[in-house]
Amino acid sequence: MNNPHEDELARRRAKQQAVDGGEEEPIRFSWTDTLAMIIAAYQVLLPVVLAMIAVLLLVYFFFRWFFL
Repeated sequence: MNNPHEDELARRRAKQQAVDGGEEEPIRFSWTDTLAMIIAAYQVLLPVVLAMIAVLLLVYFFFRWFFL
């Protein structure tokens, strides 16, 4: 079944594209976009890497204490 709300949104988008000329400018990336992506990757990966290092250190010290 078709949702009339979705049909209305499709009609509005088609009408807006007809008014705008139908084509948009291509997206261009600059060095600031690249820098932002690098920073975002560090924000996602760094906590995981630090947690893994902490677990490995805890295991190391536990085995060192337990077996020596």
